[in-house]
Amino acid sequence: MTEVLLEPYKFFARAKERPARPWLGYLVVLLASLLSGLASQLATRNLPAPPVLGPTWVWTAIGIAIGSLVVWGVLGFVLHLLTGLGGRAFELAGWVFAPGVLTGLALLAAAAVFPIEARLPPPPSDPAELGSWLRTYQAAVHAAPYSRISQLLGLLGTLWGAWILYAGARTFVPQRANLVIGVYLAVMLLFLLLGVLVR
Repeated sequence: MTEVLLEPYKFFARAKERPARPWLGYLVVLLASLLSGLASQLATRNLPAPPVLGPTWVWTAIGIAIGSLVVWGVLGFVLHLLTGLGGRAFELAGWVFAPGVLTGLALLAAAAVFPIEARLPPPPSDPAELGSWLRTYQAAVHAAPYSRISQLLGLLGTLWGAWILYAGARTFVPQRANLVIGVYLAVMLLFLLLGVLVR
């Protein structure tokens, strides 16, 4: 993984000589998502748990498994549409998340050092009051130093992933590399703007 992070052109030049391994791409996305999810659980360990149908770690695990599969599948499908690379597009989609493994490890350290602290009452049993409690919970999470660190690392990982994607596209389909990176950055910018507006 070190080579794809630091020398992606060299990595993809070597990958071009072997058959595509799309399953490997999914494993990268799954690992990055798992580390991020574990960090989130660790960061919120001092807060009262939001009411869910069972332990929060169960829902976190389900979300990670399904979410990583959906993100990998959608990105791989879009890359296939743009490049016609087939299985190689799904492998490339996974390697885009390789920086997420490093940022996930950094988030685990940040969560251990900067847990989210807030004085919140236990979640109410009355459904009418639950919406207000959840908004207070989310506001406390968003205002915490851990969340700022998470946003900064997320931006760094996204830009790093864009460089890896561009290197892969330049190696496999050089004539469409600019289109691929343009679409990717446009979508990332859209998600960033939506995140700001929703907040």
